[in-house]
Amino acid sequence: MINSNNKLLTAEQVAEILQIHVFTVYSYIKQGKFDAVRLGRSYRIDPNDLEIFIESNKSRNSVVRTSAR
Repeated sequence: MINSNNKLLTAEQVAEILQIHVFTVYSYIKQGKFDAVRLGRSYRIDPNDLEIFIESNKSRNSVVRTSAR
């Protein structure tokens, strides 16, 4: 179901959000790390799929440690 508030993102927008190069986004699409819709010669990525990608790639070792004084 298409939600009008949930616009598809371009590879350039995804690159800007993730602070990576756009070629890396294209590489991730090619590797299947991103689900993308191909429209002509460009790709679009659903923001929900981007959120899933971010959640699945979070480091599980980032435990906050406090020192005993």
